[in-house]
Amino acid sequence: MAISTIIWLVVGVIIAIALGVSVKSWISIYNKFQYWITRAQRKFADVDVIMQERLDNVHALAQIAKKYDIHEYKALKDVVEARSRWTKDAELNEKVKLASELENNYLKLQAIFEKYPDLKADKMHIALMDRDSGIERRLRKTRLEYNRVAQQYNERTRRFPRNVVARAHNFKELDYLTFEGQEAYEPKEIFED
Repeated sequence: MAISTIIWLVVGVIIAIALGVSVKSWISIYNKFQYWITRAQRKFADVDVIMQERLDNVHALAQIAKKYDIHEYKALKDVVEARSRWTKDAELNEKVKLASELENNYLKLQAIFEKYPDLKADKMHIALMDRDSGIERRLRKTRLEYNRVAQQYNERTRRFPRNVVARAHNFKELDYLTFEGQEAYEPKEIFED
């Protein structure tokens, strides 16, 4: 065998090994992205369950406000519209935006109750507000859990070589779930190996 044939054979083996390692790394990174996006979806599913309870509460509060012939029609209309959009299937980032919008509409509805003392004193309103404090605690906890997972996922979409795989497979950063009136979650840098 000639030396040039041996050299070409060695170069071919090195290239094959490098390609094998690259493909294995690519697949591993892709699978990790699938893991983290699935984890974020699971965490948001927890938020979704609590938001469904919140929607029921908001709908009941809107019905109480209607009963009192309140003139803040736009706030009531926004609540009903947000409620109807929530039930539609949407991508994760769209659901995050809808959750924030719903929470903002909830705060508007609460302002209506503050404005009308008779409405605020309604027995059904009082019962719903008692129920709401538990929903609020659970929503805060699940929102923070979702945001932590979203942060970890987003860190992976920004770092080399993961960002190359993320772009190639259209893994986009996830939006954080923020609600006005609740403490903000400020993501901190995560340092990994």
